[in-house]
Amino acid sequence: MGTSPLRGPSAAPGARETVARVPGPRGRARPMLASPGELPRGAGWAFEFVWSGLRCLGHAGGGELRLLDADGHDVTAGFPELGAPAAPGLVLDGVVVALDAVGRPSPSRLRRRSKVRAPSRGLVETTPVSFYVFDVLEVGGRSTARMSYRERRELLAEIDLAGGRVVVPPSFTGVDAEQVVRTARHYGLEGVVAKRVESTYQGGRRSRSWISSVVTRPQDVVVGGWLPPRGGGAGIGSLLLGVPSEGTLRYVGRVSTGVTAGARREMFEAAQGLTCPVSPFDDPLPADVDAAAHWLTPRLVGHVEHRRWTPTGLLGRPVWRGLRAGTHPATVQAPVLAAPVVATDLALDDLATVDGPRLRRPGHSRGMTGSGGASDVGGTTPARTPPTLEVALPDAEVEAALRSRFSAHFVHNALTAIAAYVRLDPSRARELLTEFADFTRYSFRDGEAGTTVAEELRNARRYLTLEQARFGPRLGVEVTIAPDVEKVVLPPFVVAPLVENAVRHGIEPKPEGGTVHVTASGAGADCLVTVSDDGAGMGPEAFRAASQVDARHGGIAEVSRRLQAAFGSSCDLHVDSRPGSGTTVRLRVPARDREQVPTEQLLVG
Repeated sequence: MGTSPLRGPSAAPGARETVARVPGPRGRARPMLASPGELPRGAGWAFEFVWSGLRCLGHAGGGELRLLDADGHDVTAGFPELGAPAAPGLVLDGVVVALDAVGRPSPSRLRRRSKVRAPSRGLVETTPVSFYVFDVLEVGGRSTARMSYRERRELLAEIDLAGGRVVVPPSFTGVDAEQVVRTARHYGLEGVVAKRVESTYQGGRRSRSWISSVVTRPQDVVVGGWLPPRGGGAGIGSLLLGVPSEGTLRYVGRVSTGVTAGARREMFEAAQGLTCPVSPFDDPLPADVDAAAHWLTPRLVGHVEHRRWTPTGLLGRPVWRGLRAGTHPATVQAPVLAAPVVATDLALDDLATVDGPRLRRPGHSRGMTGSGGASDVGGTTPARTPPTLEVALPDAEVEAALRSRFSAHFVHNALTAIAAYVRLDPSRARELLTEFADFTRYSFRDGEAGTTVAEELRNARRYLTLEQARFGPRLGVEVTIAPDVEKVVLPPFVVAPLVENAVRHGIEPKPEGGTVHVTASGAGADCLVTVSDDGAGMGPEAFRAASQVDARHGGIAEVSRRLQAAFGSSCDLHVDSRPGSGTTVRLRVPARDREQVPTEQLLVG
């Protein structure tokens, strides 16, 4: 018996019939191209993520995977780790992708590989690539071009692609386009492509059956100066942008796109009285910027949209959207890390390079002034500045302990937010440090006397206060508790993880933010605690990623385990989450006080 291209020699009879239905004759294999445009709404479309990489057709046969780029050049030798799939006689359409340290496709890392025809073993090991396959053009030497997209994806799912680094990324049907866009934005991907499910493969053509859309990301920025127009002349040509980092202003690039005549007038009026003689940015700037820049005291907050963060920490292709009146510069923050493509939270928490913020020593020559300080920034004879806040942030050992209890996402962001306020608003920084210290002490309490609903909600409120320092007006908070359930006993640390889930998976992915509601009330003989948000909601992928983190950071699954161990079948935890409409988590426990519940029952985990 010959080897079937479907699942090797052990393919089921039904699979062999699928191959027999593949239409012929064999045609010339050339990539089909997508047309740029707005993503379609309605039925009849599937959605895929756009993977930034080298578009190739992979020819599997003779024990190897031969790769031809879109121009027909053989690039196989440059990617020796891409071994042949187990199924021979295939032509696959896909993209060669190199991932960065966070799990996103990295064009710069791919360039290191694509420019080397015969890479060394060291280069292959330090910068590996994968072949992301999203379509199949031939099976067993016969063309699939006249099959529909839906049929080709079904066929692709049956093909044995084991061996090498060949990946079949997901395709989504029956979902709203905006939901897929939000997911792509959250994971740091470049865009989304819609494909008509009944369309054939139109090799070598740019077709409206495939429509691609670039995903942009919102970002608040601080304006630190401006440059004249490139062609010469007076006035504002482009704006110099930064984000607060460790009490200073980090340069993140310039923007001219979207800086219209109206935007120039608005900026000119807002910048009156903010001129300063030295750069407010902490890091060295390009020579052409340093030579021609007009510096501003970093008080003005603006809003841009951009493609992604570059490996050097700059905004990729930013577009200016205007000033944000009344927004404090300390609320501006760049993402700590873009979310990885797979196992988002787990990969972030495992990343060894996530460092906590370090506060500048008194006398640092450059930085951002507080709201009550002078307008000049740094220099050899600095103008009057707010008093420096002496803070001992957690050392490495303490921070490691924190991350074993909470996600690195929260620990890093909380400390970064506090550091940003140290020079801008010292009194606010002190308040946040107090909240962080109280939150930490409570979370590491020995719990000999258990804890109560009132104490749990008080600690959840501390967490939300720290997050509000980062999100600003994007995060609303409502916490209410009925007096009759304040003394109801709970296992330690079960409410704060639910609140973190609401912020991280509900509010953070939503550009406009939302509100987290925490309530506790009586329900007959029970106490009902509800944590809800009106954010993005969680689909299956977000649930999967959250559950992977749960084992180490006390998420929903860990909270459920603690409750079951303490109360058995007398308690219940219910999660209701719909993408686009938020998440609600309800936990119901018996309304008992400390005298009614044995202490050892509550010391779980």
